[in-house]
Amino acid sequence: MIACTDNDGQRGDVTDGGALPPLTDPPALSLPPGLSDGEDEKLDLPGGGTSTGGDSGLAVKGCDKVDFLFVIDNSNSMADEQSSLIASFPGFIAAIEETLTADDYHIMAISTDDGNAGDGEQDCDFKTDTCKCAPAPTCCKDVCDSLFADDRICNGTPCEGLTVDTCEFQYGSGRQYDQHGERCPIAAGRRYMLADQPDLESTFACAARIGVWGSGDERPMQAVQAALGSWQNGPTGCNEGFLRDDAILVLVVITDEEDDNLEAGEGSPGDPAAWYEAVVAAKRGVPENAVVLGMVGDGNLPGGLCPLEWDPEVDGGQAAPRLQEFVKMFPAHVLASVCSADYTPFLLEAVDVIDSACDSFVPVG
Repeated sequence: MIACTDNDGQRGDVTDGGALPPLTDPPALSLPPGLSDGEDEKLDLPGGGTSTGGDSGLAVKGCDKVDFLFVIDNSNSMADEQSSLIASFPGFIAAIEETLTADDYHIMAISTDDGNAGDGEQDCDFKTDTCKCAPAPTCCKDVCDSLFADDRICNGTPCEGLTVDTCEFQYGSGRQYDQHGERCPIAAGRRYMLADQPDLESTFACAARIGVWGSGDERPMQAVQAALGSWQNGPTGCNEGFLRDDAILVLVVITDEEDDNLEAGEGSPGDPAAWYEAVVAAKRGVPENAVVLGMVGDGNLPGGLCPLEWDPEVDGGQAAPRLQEFVKMFPAHVLASVCSADYTPFLLEAVDVIDSACDSFVPVG
């Protein structure tokens, strides 16, 4: 384990037979006007030393708000990893509450695809005209769009009058459903939880158990850029209000496959440097205002827990040098193996890194 200190349009519903908006790559993020690239100012880093970033006009250090973004691979080899994350979350959030002075949280889980049901499953009984399908709820759009489906019931919901929010078909939109299509009890209909969310642990478990029927073309970095972009976070956006300038960002990436684009049309656009610049731009040019935690394949590293040769049909993780490079670009980061049997030590180590970064945090704006 290594530790250191727009698409155009608005959200809406897709009704039976409605057209979906075009699925395009998220727009590149750039530094806002008036902010430098961070080379002029020094900030103290967790564990000593300095790093560039910030604005000399910013004064008081310390954070009282934290935005947690969990990026969870939902491909067919991730069942155990999702279970490990969910089992470790109660201890993690308890340690956060005990350690940090911040007590204003946003917590959101997203998948690594766009919700397309093409890699999913359908099981229909045409005698009773009922269907069960995954990934939910987007798979019901396909089930109910088929011929003679007016009287059909999909995952317990009648097809007649079925609506599926267009946000469910977009990279980076916060999860509102579990793997079976049951609505998670996130307060006020938001796509992210707050610190006062009733039964926070079980609500997080609902959103984080994304399921294993997602695309095998995992695009965690495309999902990150979309989730943090102004189009998703602005007025009428799917994640409206999630990302805040006066909050430190904690980005948690959990995947057992590399994010590469060696094959045309696969993987997230760009490279680790571009991904880094996009996240920094989302934090208004201050890299110290983000903490990045990565649980990825480490078979290429000395002492790695994942096998160097990865078989997606068995437990393990593909070596992920590009994702490793991205994580290590941030002054405050923790890098660990997705093949760990227990994610608790990783998350508890991360608490200290988050706390140190929070102490040095300088809000922008």
